[in-house]
This record gives sequence, structure tokens and C-alpha cells, in this order.
Amino acid sequence: MKTNPGGQLSPEQIVGRDALITEIWRILEGRSIYMNDLRRIGKTQIMVKMHAVRPANWSSVKCDLGGFHTAAEFATQVYRMSNEVLGTSKKAFLRMGELFDKMKGTEIAGVLKLPDGNAAPWKEVIRRTFADVNDAMKQLGPDHQIVYFWDEIPFLLDNITKREGPTVAMEVLDVLRALGQDHDRIRLVLTGSIGLHHILNTLKGEGYSNSPLNHMELVQPGPLAHQDAVLLAGALLAGDGVECADHLACATEVANAVGCVSFYIHKLISRLPRHATATPESIQDVLKREITSDNNDWDFEHYRKRLGTYYGKDERLALEVLDCLASKEPLSFQALRREISARKKIDEERLRDLLGLLCRDHYLVRTKENEYRFYLTLIRRWWTLSRSL
Repeated sequence: MKTNPGGQLSPEQIVGRDALITEIWRILEGRSIYMNDLRRIGKTQIMVKMHAVRPANWSSVKCDLGGFHTAAEFATQVYRMSNEVLGTSKKAFLRMGELFDKMKGTEIAGVLKLPDGNAAPWKEVIRRTFADVNDAMKQLGPDHQIVYFWDEIPFLLDNITKREGPTVAMEVLDVLRALGQDHDRIRLVLTGSIGLHHILNTLKGEGYSNSPLNHMELVQPGPLAHQDAVLLAGALLAGDGVECADHLACATEVANAVGCVSFYIHKLISRLPRHATATPESIQDVLKREITSDNNDWDFEHYRKRLGTYYGKDERLALEVLDCLASKEPLSFQALRREISARKKIDEERLRDLLGLLCRDHYLVRTKENEYRFYLTLIRRWWTLSRSL
């Protein structure tokens, strides 16, 4: 294998996820899934492999939703993607055919339009499409199902909120929640690198009271298992022709240095010099140079910038918590409270709520000993260096 950080990998190049994928297919037999984790952790690659290699009794559709900004665009894409799987015959889409005949409309610029130029009723498009798809699955076999792999659902909802207002975003959530319960042959896999809870909190401030995820299984992929990460690093070192003083030691060092995250394994190996023999020490030197460069393209600054966007008035307290743990992890709640209280007065309940949010956003993780630490050691290392702690 050759390194390809951020590029599209073929299914056979997506390693270390087979056991998780098997479990996801098992869950999908009964319910839909919301998959949330840090960006670059591999959520999209999992969906790519599942979409390409699926059980015989499954059909699938895959799409990144981050580029759609209205409910009508989203509904049109649902219909279009379903068409690609089932075909455009009236037999396959009887209800949508009736709607089209009634509307006498067309698709313009990615949106189904009525003759008067207005967008087709997006709720009706989605409802009829899913009803047609559900019937088509029954025709394909007694246990045939379809799964829609929808990447970055929080971005879709945020885009709709900004373009059409929070009420429409609430309606989209409610339609998806209802469809997931009404059609036994249809499953959804929704993903997000920004937690959907941020969007829901905003919508709840506008009066939204439903729980759209309560019928879905929550899945957090996490980094690769250590053995799989070492195997991947070894294959990439060989594929890129990197000379190593000790191949296994270098592969292990790469895996450990980046916390067993596939994307960062690709990234680090792609930056190793080809004119010198790699050692564990030289690998660490390259990583430090990369993440301390003002012109680096590892995009870690995202973790700092999004605090202001999603934490609001608690941004300063979040910085205090992360700075403290970057220097002294792991810490219990009481130890962390004492550290921060030595510098500023804080409310204990506010701190508890914030720690819970930082864990849900995968900055932190709570250990079996009920202590807090950074979720990824690589992010902790970057945080420590970038903030000169």
C-alpha cells in the first residue's frame, strides 16, 4: 500500500474495521445508527467499505449531506439517490410517479420544481420516496433491506437552519424520525464529526422538544486496534519505500505516535524523508516538526477554533480545563476542580456539565478510574505545543 492521506481509499485498503463493520450490519437488522466521532477517525471510510461490500440481502445508498442547504435540495437528493438504486420505472416509484403526474413538474438546479417555479413539497417527496423504496425492498425478498449512508447530518441541519430557519430544520428531523419508525425495510446510518447535540441544543432553544436519536444506536468507531495500526503502518512504510533501521520498531512508533488513527498514520509516513533511514527517533522528530509548523496542514487548529463556535460563554472555562489536562492528565473531577479553582472561582455544576460536553465532543474521555484525559494523545501533544504549556 502507498500513503494517501485524505484521498479516497479502495475498500481493500480500509483495514482494521472488519469486526466493527460486521457488528454494524448486525445492528442494522433491527435499527438505524448514528455514528459520531472526531473528524479523520475513519467514519466515512467505514461507510465506503460497507457501501462497496455488503451482504446479499442489502441495498445501499451513500451521500455526503454537507453540501445541501435547503430541505428541498435534500429531498430531491433522496429521490435521485433512490432512483439510482431501484431505477426510474413507475412500477418502482408508483407514489412518486403519481406526484409527478399531478405536479407536471421538473428538476431544475438540483431541486424538483412545480410548473409555477416553486419547489415541490419536500416532505411529500421524501415520504413518497421512502414508501416506494420500502415496497420495492419487499419485492426483492422477504428479508431484503436498504440502508442510506448519510455523512455529516449536523452540517445539513446547520445549513438548513441558516438558510431557511430553525423551524424547517426541526421538521426535517421529525420527518426522518418518523420515517425510521414507519418503514421496516429502511435503515439510516447518519454520521457527524460535530456532535448533533450542538444542533439539537440550538433547536431546543427555539422550542424543539423531540428526541430524534432515541430510536437509533449510537456508535463511536474510535482509533484502530493497536495491532491493526501497526500492520497498516508496516504496509505503508514498505509501499512508500521508506528504509527502516528496524521495520517493526518504526511501524510501532508510527502507530503509537499518532494514536492508531489511520489518517494520521498515512499522513506521518507520507512526510518521512526517502533519502534517509528511518528510526523511531527520526519519526518523532518529523512529527514534532509537522505539528509545530505554522504552515502545517494537519488541521489541528480546528479543535481550538470550534470552542468559540459551540461553547459560547464557556469557551474560557473549556480552555482552562484543556490546558490543565494537557499538562497534568489524568485528573479526577475534584483534582481538576482544585487546579482550576486556584486560578479562578468556578461553579461545580457548570464544570461537571462542561466536562460532559467535552467528552461528548471527544476532546476528553473518562477512564475506568473516573479520571479525565485527552481522547487522543496526538491532540494532547499538539495542544501542549501550540499553547506553550
